[in-house]
Amino acid sequence: MTAILIVDDSHAVRTDLADALEVGGFRTITCASLAEARTALRTRPVSLAILDVELPDGNGIDLLELIRRDHVLHDMPVLVLATYGQVSDLIIEKQIRATDYVGKPYDIVKVVAQVRSLLGAPPVPEVVLVIDGDAKFRGELCDALGKLGFKTAAAANGTEGLQLAASQRPTAIIVDGAMTDMDGASIVRRLRLEPTLRATPCLLLSDSTAKDAEVRALEAGADSSVKKDDLGVIVARARALLRSAATMPTETKRMLAPKRILTVDDDPDYLEILSGRLRKRGYDVECAHSGEQALEVLAQGPVDCILLDRTMAGMGGVEACRRIKDQPETRDTPLIILTATEQREAVIEGLAAGADDFVSKASGFDVLSARVQAQIRRKQIEDEQRRVREQLLRSELEASEARAAKDLAEARAVMAEELARANVELAQANRELETFSYSVSHDLRAPLRTISAFTQALTEDLGDRLDEKALDHIRRVLAAASRMSDLIDALLELARISRVPIARHRVELSSLASVVTEELARREPTRKVETRIAPNLVVAGDGRLLRIVLDNLLGNAWKFTARRDPAHVEIGLDRDGPETVYYVRDDGAGFEMSQAGRLFTPFHRLHTDSEFKGTGIGLATVRRIIERHGGRIWAEGAVGQGAKISFTVPTERTS
Repeated sequence: MTAILIVDDSHAVRTDLADALEVGGFRTITCASLAEARTALRTRPVSLAILDVELPDGNGIDLLELIRRDHVLHDMPVLVLATYGQVSDLIIEKQIRATDYVGKPYDIVKVVAQVRSLLGAPPVPEVVLVIDGDAKFRGELCDALGKLGFKTAAAANGTEGLQLAASQRPTAIIVDGAMTDMDGASIVRRLRLEPTLRATPCLLLSDSTAKDAEVRALEAGADSSVKKDDLGVIVARARALLRSAATMPTETKRMLAPKRILTVDDDPDYLEILSGRLRKRGYDVECAHSGEQALEVLAQGPVDCILLDRTMAGMGGVEACRRIKDQPETRDTPLIILTATEQREAVIEGLAAGADDFVSKASGFDVLSARVQAQIRRKQIEDEQRRVREQLLRSELEASEARAAKDLAEARAVMAEELARANVELAQANRELETFSYSVSHDLRAPLRTISAFTQALTEDLGDRLDEKALDHIRRVLAAASRMSDLIDALLELARISRVPIARHRVELSSLASVVTEELARREPTRKVETRIAPNLVVAGDGRLLRIVLDNLLGNAWKFTARRDPAHVEIGLDRDGPETVYYVRDDGAGFEMSQAGRLFTPFHRLHTDSEFKGTGIGLATVRRIIERHGGRIWAEGAVGQGAKISFTVPTERTS
């Protein structure tokens, strides 16, 4: 395997270049002097040379000349570590040329990429990171990407994927939307917090067919989203993202390439002489014969410096200078006005128009060339300082974002601790509630049964000897005991409903309503109640709990229409935009609308026991069941005109 020769008297430069090239798969030979380099060229196979201009025992251009005149090495690529202006005179004098020029301080990434391009070495394969918990699908996707020439890395969960992304810096990342330890959207958000991965294309896979799935993916920071059901579509979308990443705009103009000079003069002889001398100095020269033509040339593309004659037919140099400096695209381009006169007023006028320098044609070409180099060098320094400032601003912004992300993570950690503590307290409260329920069920029921039993025994034993007033007192005791038993049952039911887990499945409310109304009719066969049940009332919910809802709502409708003959009870649905609203309506006693909000409060009743019996727990139980399904419930009515209880049962819980 041939090697790359690095010739530089700086140990830091040699080490930096050698390390970067060896990481890229190249073998290197480092030399600190011309003598060491000549020996290496005679004794070692070399495929490319990187030469510094200033060496302790000579000039790098001398070594370049030796390489170009050698019958074996003359076609070998050579990169010179210097600006073109530093070596242009030597190259012109010796009539030799390097393959390219690399300025110091150099960009090591660009140097390695340029070496790969010159040697025809295969590019580093693009790495695609696949984060998916399904081992079979992950393997199939990696195989499909590998057949297209992509190198792949795989992770089975979000934590492992984030670690691989940080260490390998992949070209693109494909993330499954549902992972065992975190969801795909959270992974993408964390990737976007990392400055080095912020621009990495991310493709989020989803099992959802919902229309807003892609919107949620894009809001999380993904570049695209695709349903996880077609491997071919996923691979095609990944390739499209990689093409987009490969065609992102980059700085393509080389700082050290020959500089482009625009010369503007209406004297064709002077223009030809000036252009020829500039070309001999290694510049790329564009010519214009008037101010108008100069503006046309600048509209086609930028230049590095403008030489503008002050006195021309048509648009003069001063006016052309004003127009050039008024354009944002050319405002910062160095501009030198050339004139045959050195009058003070002409100099002031030209500089006031925006010119960067003012040179007399009589000063000679050497002075003009030095002024051109100075202006170009000044512009390069300003551009570099601007890039440094922008980088510093970006770094400060990234640091601020990192601090904000850290503060957010710490705040979330505190919230998580508080939530965990609240969960522990809630679990303790639930245990206490269960203990209380057990106490109510056993400790309170036992004396209540005793009261009922002995009161009933008293009636049976002394029935003949008790007067009507005593019998009325006994009936009141038995009624109160029965009511208290009903209240205990209702409280236990409400507590149980608050704890029981919800199992969603298809529930036909129409069928449930038919069963409930038939049971109510059997209990009171003498009543005339006309029931109307809308067909095909279907929801996704817990059938056991929804049966309790209908038992209470239809039971109330049956109860409060007791004084109607015939009574009317209806269960149906309304449409409120995209939301389906179910209702139970009757034409019974009704209520004041000002009391509607209190109907669902435990123990709050709008009627006395003498009017309508009840515990005041039924509607509170109904509200708790509907809220646990993520729905809402409300009441409408009027005294003497009946009531309408409406509720919703969303497909998925929303609260």
